[in-house]
Amino acid sequence: MQEKIKYVLFDLDGTLLSTLDTITHHLNGALKKHGLDCIEVDDTRRFIGNGARKLVGRAVNKCGSNDESLILDVLADYNEAYDRDPLPHTHPYEGINELILNLFERGIHLGVVTNKPDPTAKKLIEHFFPGKFEVVSGGRAGIELKPDPKEALSILSAMGGRPLECAFVGDTSVDVLTGKNMQAALSVGVSWGFRDADELVSAGADEVIDNASELLGLIGG
Repeated sequence: MQEKIKYVLFDLDGTLLSTLDTITHHLNGALKKHGLDCIEVDDTRRFIGNGARKLVGRAVNKCGSNDESLILDVLADYNEAYDRDPLPHTHPYEGINELILNLFERGIHLGVVTNKPDPTAKKLIEHFFPGKFEVVSGGRAGIELKPDPKEALSILSAMGGRPLECAFVGDTSVDVLTGKNMQAALSVGVSWGFRDADELVSAGADEVIDNASELLGLIGG
């Protein structure tokens, strides 16, 4: 019998917040600064999921270059621009504010584990969900990115939780695999984000939900 879910760890981009247009905006600004062509929103949708370094590398590769120094220069400009101005075009998905408030009021412990650079992730969560998340962990030096489970397990432990009391929620196969790798009680895929339901099912999601309120039913309590 499954233990009661007391902890929920969320991905950020494509799960809590719609950030695709913001990411594309800042990425194209960095590409243009280095004389490279802009990419389309659909390109960003495909390139995202494994951290900013992979995102920028894939965009620069699409522009016809695999020069590592160029990738790092574009990455630095992208991160600087995004961290300075992370809010334009960004908003919570439908039903997310109500979901987070409901979980918080139930006493569910909430955390974020994202491959987005850590400073930007913390700014976004504090802006949109002030005081609701106990821990926010983003990509930074020395931390393995998802789907490696180490950081998710570390922050879950810091919150006082165990995997069998935890649901991991995200919109890509990377998130589903993170939940599986940490042996969470539930690895939940959301269909409203950057990937389709087929990818989530193929990755082994325990559940795929189409709207935020469905998560309340899965968690119970």
